Amino acid sequence: MKKALLVVLSIVLMLGFVFAEDGVTDTEIKIGTFQAMSGPVAVIGQSVANGMNAYFNYINENGGVYGRKINLIIADDQFNPAKTTVEVKRMIENDKVFALVGGLGTPGNLAVMDYVNEKKVPYVYQASGSSLLAIPPKKYIFPVQPNYTLEGNIVMNYLVKTKRAKKIAIVYRNDDAGKEFLDSALDTLKNKYGMEPVETIAVNPTANDFSTELTKLIAKQPDAIAVMLFVPQSVNFVKQAKQYGLQKQKYILTYANSDISYIYLAKDAAEGVEAMAWVNVDFSNPDLKPFQIYQKYFNQMPNAYAIAGMIAAEVFVEGLQRAGKDLTREGLVKALESMNKWSGMLAHEITYKPYDPNDNTCRLGKQSMYVLRVRKGIWTQMTNWIYYDK
Repeated sequence: MKKALLVVLSIVLMLGFVFAEDGVTDTEIKIGTFQAMSGPVAVIGQSVANGMNAYFNYINENGGVYGRKINLIIADDQFNPAKTTVEVKRMIENDKVFALVGGLGTPGNLAVMDYVNEKKVPYVYQASGSSLLAIPPKKYIFPVQPNYTLEGNIVMNYLVKTKRAKKIAIVYRNDDAGKEFLDSALDTLKNKYGMEPVETIAVNPTANDFSTELTKLIAKQPDAIAVMLFVPQSVNFVKQAKQYGLQKQKYILTYANSDISYIYLAKDAAEGVEAMAWVNVDFSNPDLKPFQIYQKYFNQMPNAYAIAGMIAAEVFVEGLQRAGKDLTREGLVKALESMNKWSGMLAHEITYKPYDPNDNTCRLGKQSMYVLRVRKGIWTQMTNWIYYDK
């Protein structure tokens, strides 16, 4: 009887019906993501999703990872954290996904990060710059993008040291992301340079008219304006600012704006505007392999948001490959923790370390950025990589 049971068990295992982990069979790895596929920021969510799909399709058509094809489930949360919570619980508890990859937005990510971590589901790449995803570190949460604390520091250092700005104004989105950027910027100005901004302006995330805010800026006449807003609000703010006469100021935007869609929407008002960036790709070279991969599936050049989606997929696949054929969630965690300044086709210097609740650097991912400027309707790189400098 015992021998017969062992034979049956062996057959079942060979057929791939028994696996220790949710979402993993001998032919498939089922993963999930949440994106704003509809709603006010769908232009971002759809692009991120397309980028992930393009890269996963490329991997699948080339044999998958150890023979397993990646099956991506996309939940439309409309950039609404209440919907995010529902969709993430559904994917983990009903769809039984192995991992999450590339979910969009600070509100949604902050709403689900503790739940995901408690469920011990690896989550690679959050399309958010909130430092709360990485600090304090959470074992199963692996951010990639630079956080807003890093960006606030780099922007102020750049304005003071490189642009020689003396009168800096900070315009920020009145939410957790914007306040994090502001706090970092204020701390850098005060403690490193003994400076204060001439004006700080909190902007309602749904505002379209900025006449009151611009009246304050006109009175202070800053020589540089740091704008921590997202498309399309950032577009409307700069356009109105220039219409009000604030044309000679140096504008620098957060990295969420360093995409062709900003130039397309802002038109002439985009000229001379700068933005932070962290994606290491030359958009003027259509022959690059990532572009060829994307064009194969979508018949167009990817924008920066699609490239971000490809990076999310690329980092996740690297983790799968390092984890080996006997794939488990704990194995994926250890594999990701082995990355030390790892760079791929698109990802640049991604670093994690073994989980240590007392080490706030073990889940930072990307820790450098550079500056782009719009010149003749094209984003042009202006600096080399800039690192956090307090």
